[in-house]
Amino acid sequence: MAGLKNQIAGKAHEIRGRITGDKTELIAGKVQQKMGKLQSKLTDVKAKAIAQAEAIIDKAP
Repeated sequence: MAGLKNQIAGKAHEIRGRITGDKTELIAGKVQQKMGKLQSKLTDVKAKAIAQAEAIIDKAP
């Protein structure tokens, strides 16, 4: 959920930067969006790793 929040907030910063012509705000927004995407991917990878670990544990005698 934090990833999605950062993506949305980053997009808002990017749009504000485009409207005002503030390149710093624009770049900060893009960076925040990337961070949000990475957080989302990390959450997915973590969930898959946990599922695989649980599958291995279930197969153990």
